[in-house]
Amino acid sequence: MDINYLLKREQVSLLRAKSARSIEARIAHAGLARGYAAKLRESTYPHASGQMPKPRV
Repeated sequence: MDINYLLKREQVSLLRAKSARSIEARIAHAGLARGYAAKLRESTYPHASGQMPKPRV
């Protein structure tokens, strides 16, 4: 998978999680961001995750 695609999707998910109006949406988008971060860590790209903490419930 293309690194630029993963980076973009991670950033979009982080932004959507940050601006989500409901806790459910925040959790879903944060989970997607963590998934994209995991894919980036599996690649050869030197990715530093941890930009967004897990949402508090």
